[in-house]
Amino acid sequence: MSDRDRLILLKIAGYINETLSYTKGLDFAAFSQDRKTINATAFVLGQIGELAKQISEEFQNATAHIYWRGIRGLRNRIVHDYENLDMNRLWEVIRDDLPILETQIQNLLK
Repeated sequence: MSDRDRLILLKIAGYINETLSYTKGLDFAAFSQDRKTINATAFVLGQIGELAKQISEEFQNATAHIYWRGIRGLRNRIVHDYENLDMNRLWEVIRDDLPILETQIQNLLK
């Protein structure tokens, strides 16, 4: 792993922690009624996707178990079609996918 890729992974890990802290203790009903939290988490998820675009192709190929394409795709959806974001899907990403990604990133950083 290059120093650049490592730095990007550290930034992604920080953003994951930020998102999980914003939503800690919330259920979907509370999340879907809280515009500030929706906006904050969407922004941070967009940042994660932007960082994922900067990871070297070599490293992405070596870590194909991480769904880099999906991470970038979510960023594109947030940036280009924010008004039509599916709140259920956004919540599923936060609740289900981010903890998995967090573990994957932490394992790579060890």
